[in-house]
Amino acid sequence: MTSRPRFWPIINVLVLVLTVSACSLPHQRTYQETHEIASLTVVFMNEESLREKYEMLSGHASVQFSGLAASSTVKTVRGFFDFATNTIYCPKMNFEVCGHELHHAIIGRFHPDN
Repeated sequence: MTSRPRFWPIINVLVLVLTVSACSLPHQRTYQETHEIASLTVVFMNEESLREKYEMLSGHASVQFSGLAASSTVKTVRGFFDFATNTIYCPKMNFEVCGHELHHAIIGRFHPDN
């Protein structure tokens, strides 16, 4: 029977550390995703105009109440993408809402319609 040197556990730990480190190095692959939208229109509107336009185009209420009085919630349309006309309707300078709607224009319907 051969005996291993006393430093053998240290070598095992070093091999493990080097293996894990190599796997966690950042990958240098580049990423690019290009989308081209034909005839995209963006219409900036105030909140009241947005709600009216949404109700006219969708036939649904722009404000929805749900739940009981103690735990009720209100959902209000803040912007929307009209798939039929490739038009984004959103408030001007509201990047959160307009960016969300731009993703609908690029990706499509990514959450369930109510």
